[in-house]
Amino acid sequence: MPTCESKNIDIQFPVYHGLSKLSLLSKVLLFIGVHKHYSTKLSNLGGMDSKLFYNLRIEILLRSSLNTLGTMRCTNKEYENLTYHPHLLNVYKQRNNIVCGFLVVRGQNGCDFTEFAPSHGSKSLDLGFLPHNAEILASSEQGIIVFEVPHPMVDGLVRYHVCKPTTKQVLALPNPKTKYLTKRVSMVVMGSKPLRYKIIRLSEPKFNPKYDRYYTTYYCEIFDSRAWTWRRQDLLVFPFHDFLPCQQPITVRGSIYMLTTNNDVLKFNAYSEKWTTFSIPIEDLDYILIPRKLVKYQGKLGFASMTPGRLSWEIWVLTIDESWERLHVFFAQSLLEAIYDSDTIVMREDMALVFYRFKEGDYICKVSLFVGHGWYYYMRIFPFGSDFEQRKELILKNIHIYNTIAFGCTQPPPSCNFLSLPKKIDDRRFC
Repeated sequence: MPTCESKNIDIQFPVYHGLSKLSLLSKVLLFIGVHKHYSTKLSNLGGMDSKLFYNLRIEILLRSSLNTLGTMRCTNKEYENLTYHPHLLNVYKQRNNIVCGFLVVRGQNGCDFTEFAPSHGSKSLDLGFLPHNAEILASSEQGIIVFEVPHPMVDGLVRYHVCKPTTKQVLALPNPKTKYLTKRVSMVVMGSKPLRYKIIRLSEPKFNPKYDRYYTTYYCEIFDSRAWTWRRQDLLVFPFHDFLPCQQPITVRGSIYMLTTNNDVLKFNAYSEKWTTFSIPIEDLDYILIPRKLVKYQGKLGFASMTPGRLSWEIWVLTIDESWERLHVFFAQSLLEAIYDSDTIVMREDMALVFYRFKEGDYICKVSLFVGHGWYYYMRIFPFGSDFEQRKELILKNIHIYNTIAFGCTQPPPSCNFLSLPKKIDDRRFC
């Protein structure tokens, strides 16, 4: 398994014992009156206008579950900024046993190879329970992924599944129209208690003389875990020269964003199920052949682009009034893959992912990837973070075990829950 070799970060947080036995008022008084020795770097994060003291807020964040942390990011801008601070994230991972990093999928020798690249201070992730021919299609911040495996009986078709890798829970989904070539898949978690999500799949239809000579077309299918079925929307039609490049969609606050070759951002709102487009912040001709991509930065949609001289990167963020604001310009020549926290980017260098603190200009760690044999013709990177809490929505009682022939094996993998669909949707009680 890949490991992350890095510099040690010396940061101390106070430990509070026996707090579960105290009343809420006692906890507040304890925090207010006693502790003032947090790290200097954390104390410089900025002031807050709330009545709660700074140390108390830090402790509340560090003791929150992963789902609660996501909710708190939506309640207050200052809380949101704190939760993306690198030092707080490191302590949070260690205290709460959080696995955090990136799933790396490479196409090599006619098949997909998947491995996990852990961030600094994170445990590794065992993916050995997945079928050898599984292809990861999408991930979410709640630790749920979507993957497909070839259909055991029908050549050319696949079966879809959702999975929580840390608990090895796997659940089969109804199939979309998999005879069409999948182009993009994305997942939006719309509720955590109970778990509710939507999966959006864009596929390429067969040749249609009416459209394909003049337009680029995509089928859009939506899976809603509440209805437990796929629905097809109207055909998405683009000008012939405009299409979706090989980049992963970005999910931000219930919407999915994809970059097109026409310098537009395609947005899908998972709640209204409406499509809209808007422009990227840079439309200068000097930037046409420059590497660029959509990223997620501190919970917001971001846009990263190299400068024309290919010596540095710019990071823009979409503000609440839907205008672009340039936040950072930093020196780096490697290919930027993702943004990990407020100070750290992830770059690709040969067969390794590098975590680089761009504000300070130093490397945190380098995760070597499995080289294998032969060349790989694509690489997809999915951000991943998860706890080890079982999801009851992925545990179905009185349901026969899923036929593992669909996974290309004769024996079920150890410690893995393979589950089938019930005959009655009402029995699922997803929401």
